[in-house]
This record gives sequence, C-alpha cells and structure tokens, in this order.
Amino acid sequence: MITIENDTIRLSINLKGAEMSSLYNKSNGLEYLWQADPHHWARHAPILFPIVGKLKNDEYRYEGRIYSLSQHGFARDMEFEMIMRDDYSATFQLDSTMGTRLAYPFQFRLLINYTLEKNKVHIRYEVKNRDHNPLYFSIGAHPAFNCPLREGEKRSDYQFVFEKEETFARHEIRNGLRTGGVEVALESTRILPIADDLFEKDAWVLAGLKSSSIGIQKGEERILTFQFSGFPYLGLWSKSKDSPFVCIEPWFGMADLFEHNQELVDKEGLVVLEDMGEFSCNYSIEILD
Repeated sequence: MITIENDTIRLSINLKGAEMSSLYNKSNGLEYLWQADPHHWARHAPILFPIVGKLKNDEYRYEGRIYSLSQHGFARDMEFEMIMRDDYSATFQLDSTMGTRLAYPFQFRLLINYTLEKNKVHIRYEVKNRDHNPLYFSIGAHPAFNCPLREGEKRSDYQFVFEKEETFARHEIRNGLRTGGVEVALESTRILPIADDLFEKDAWVLAGLKSSSIGIQKGEERILTFQFSGFPYLGLWSKSKDSPFVCIEPWFGMADLFEHNQELVDKEGLVVLEDMGEFSCNYSIEILD
C-alpha cells in the first residue's frame, strides 16, 4: 500500500490495480472511500481498462480472431509498478505483456497519477500506443464513496447534485448489456435523490450531459464534488438498496448492445490511438467538511 498525504487529506493506493483504497479527511476524521466490505462489493475504486462495461458473451473479434475479456477489463486485477513518488504525488505504470496480449493483442503503456492539492485529489490517466498499428481501447474510473458518511444516517438522506440542470435520459441495462432503449427519468433538474430504489434497474448510464461536475450532498451540506470534464459518459451505481455506498464513474466507452456485432472496431465510445500515439484524461475529487 502506497500512502501520500498533505495537511488536509491522506490517500492510500494499492499496487494491485493502482486502486485508491482510502481517502481520509484529517480535519473531520472521516473516511470518504468505500472500504470494500465483501458483503456488498469487494472493491474500492477500480480502473476500467481496456474496456468499460460488459462485452456480449464476454468476447470480441479483432482481425478475424476471437478474444475473451471479462467485464471492465484486466487492469483492475493486475500489479502496477510505482515509477514516481514524492510527498504529494505518485505515478503507477502497467505495460502490456505476453499474457495481456492473449486477451488483448495490443502493445500499450498505462500510467495513473494521483496528486494532492489541499482537500482535492487530481487523477490523471495516460495511455500510450507502443506500436505502429492502431490501438483501440476504452478507459474509465469506478470510485465508490461512503454514503451515508456518518453513523446514524441513511443513504436516502443524500442527493446527487449536478453543476447544471439536466434531463436524465438513462441507457437501459439488462444483464450487464445495453438494450438500446433510453429512458427519460427526470427533466430539467440539478437534483437526483439517492432513493432506495434508485439502482433497481442497475446503473444509471448517462451521455450528453451539460455538467462537468457532480456533487454528493445531504440536504444543503456538501459532502464532495467530483469533476469529470471531457468524459463523454457518466455512470452512477450502487450494488443494492441496502449498500451504504455510491459510485461516480466517468467513462470513455460503454457496455455492448445486445445486438452488437462483437467487432472491437465497432464498439461504441472507443478511443483510437494511431502510430505511437498518446491519450490522457483527468478527473478530480474534492472532499468538503
């Protein structure tokens, strides 16, 4: 476990998956990240790469061959190398191997950087194509936050609050795949109450948002702000009505449609890196007293 800290917050990262495992606020003594209780969900904040979501039959085709990948890809379960660390920042690296190329026939380098600034964590993802052929991938984040934050509260006391008024048209999910249907759930509002039945139909998968940030609040009390500028999709999820956490998930990529042809190059939301190209994206988490 790697820990970096400043006067306000302490962040711990596991080398397995380069996954955040603790985000602790020194000023109020509260832990903001979900602590991976396996009774509900045994992860904290996995990195989704080289796919986001589920593949049809857990398979895809590329250049005439069939490959298998489980939901959200393999990066979350692999050991990263820490290549840089100072008091307030750490960078982790994962390179393609002969093993990864059995499931994903591309040469890549994935870099994850965490940097602390006062009460904020900046997270940066970089993907590098280490070949002269195109690299096709998706990438996303899946951090889970304690909700409720304190004992004696209920998850339903809390709300998601968007930066701007939104009409929430969610992509319908069944057994991990998109049906192709889109349901308009709320219109022209910034507030999405975290009701007990909010995730009864699986994750909320949102596209085309005007907002570049979302907050978690308890009434007028601001708990955290999550900035995701540049990501085309946002997922919101919790395991069940009784699970005391919520996930905020910015994505480049989505789960397959039921009718998808399973060709990797036709997968929605893919990023394509040409000859030795590079890609980066950023999000941040600001925790509030």
